[in-house]
Parts: sequence; structure tokens; C-alpha cells
Amino acid sequence: MYVPLQYQVSEYDCVPTAFINAICYLFERNEIPPMVIHHIYVYSLDTVGRNARHGVSGTSRHAVRLLGHWLNAYKFRKFSVTTEFFEEENVHLRDDSRIFSCLQEGGVALCHILLGGQGTHYLLMIQVKDGWVHCFDPYFRTSVRGMRNHVQMLENRDGRSANLRIKVDWMDQVKENTRFTLGPISMRECLLIWRNR
Repeated sequence: MYVPLQYQVSEYDCVPTAFINAICYLFERNEIPPMVIHHIYVYSLDTVGRNARHGVSGTSRHAVRLLGHWLNAYKFRKFSVTTEFFEEENVHLRDDSRIFSCLQEGGVALCHILLGGQGTHYLLMIQVKDGWVHCFDPYFRTSVRGMRNHVQMLENRDGRSANLRIKVDWMDQVKENTRFTLGPISMRECLLIWRNR
């Protein structure tokens, strides 16, 4: 049985929630070993903020890369994935995008985006269709204001489909402080995950 995708429970846990959703999207519940869930949370929320407050800046790029590497190496019964971590100029949405290839091959992409100001976020890309990137955004929201032509919320009746879509050309912008974009080259990061058959 495949289970519904989840929403994050705090302002900080978009990365572990996106990882859990990637695994739930690719595998049935009885195929997911507890060790995978354990490691997702062990590696995540590793940042340290002011006054030694752990996790208040979410999860670091290093932790995302490390977790991707661990998942790539871990095999258990039916559980086996291939991962690739990209950063900077390798993260783009042009026609030759590795992200698009992954999605067309049945994989998923955990992608770092900007939310304006200093805010950043991770979401799960699951499909590209008709010039839109279809994503599951783990941050529960009821609307996206001022973005109608670029970002649209979608109904997610089955709990496993996209709840957000972003125009490809909008998302691939390099401007700073622009919501729902990949942003400046130096800030770009993405982890691709495929299920091994």
C-alpha cells in the first residue's frame, strides 16, 4: 500500500519531510525499512543558530548530500535507490536538465528554492508537464498570494499527487529574493532519487 504524502510539523523540517515523501512516493509502506526513516531524521536539522539553538536554520546542504550518499549505499530487501546530488550551475531547468530526465524516468527531485527575503525551502518535484513543474510542497498553506501566473496551488485529492505547480521559466530564475525560484547559481542544490528495479 502506498501512503499519502506528509506536511511538515514545524517551520524547520522541510528537508526530512521532503525526504520521507520521496521515499513514500517511490515505495509501498511495507517496503520501507525503519532504518531509512531513522537515518533521515538523524542527518536532518543539523544547523546551529544563535545561542546554540539546534536546527533553527533547518538542514544544511552538507547533510542533504550525506543523506543522499547514505541512501545510495543502503540496500535492504526491496529497498534500493540511486541518488545524485547537484549544486550551483548543474541545477537548472533547461531542456537538457538532469532534473527533467530524472522525473521522466520515474524518479523524484528534492529541490531547494527561495521563498523571498532570507527564506529558503525544500520541496518534492514529481512531474514536468505543459511548461509547469508539478511539486508536492510539504509546507501546508491555503493560498499563494500574488503569484497566479507563476505559481498555482492544486487539489491533492488522493494525497499523493502534486499540490503546487510552478512555471518552468519562473522557477529557473537567478534573481535573489524572488519567491518559488531556484535563485542565484551559488545557492542552488538538488537531490535526485530513483527507485532501483
